[in-house]
Amino acid sequence: MMMRIGSQLTFCSPQKILRRMVVERDEQNLITNLYCLDDNSVESAQTLFFDGIISADIISLKQNIGHQEISKLTDKYRYYDLSKQVSAFDGNNDKPLLLDFGANSKNEINLKLASLAQINSTISIFDLIASCVYYPALLLEQEAELKINRHVGLLLWEKADLVNKTLTIDTKIRSI
Repeated sequence: MMMRIGSQLTFCSPQKILRRMVVERDEQNLITNLYCLDDNSVESAQTLFFDGIISADIISLKQNIGHQEISKLTDKYRYYDLSKQVSAFDGNNDKPLLLDFGANSKNEINLKLASLAQINSTISIFDLIASCVYYPALLLEQEAELKINRHVGLLLWEKADLVNKTLTIDTKIRSI
């Protein structure tokens, strides 16, 4: 059975954040189509609409590679292990941010997101999503971009400040 999920924003990659999109996927989580709601040639019936940002699922490097491999990343990335303690990080750096929640539990991640918002109130929601979704996939040599023909779990990032494009203490993720 096909499922259509729409939202204000869809994070495909740091360079490709789409507005007013619908992600269509099958029962095996294969993305079969991406289309814009503004395109009148597509019927939006039977589409679930959500308030927030759709992205691929969060990936923990800590759960996929060893400590030595992670330590090598610091040449190219600003890696922060948030599995034990959420900390402040430098926002004025040319290296991409890489945040590792060290967990797959949405409840654990949501608690850490609230702490992260309090400590790092100016972080861009798109930088945050890239740091725990896109860049970890690249480093693990997995498909990183959200696109047609990709098998992927989807997340909804709710209650982010979409006007200022920042994380809030109420921002939560959930599987859709």
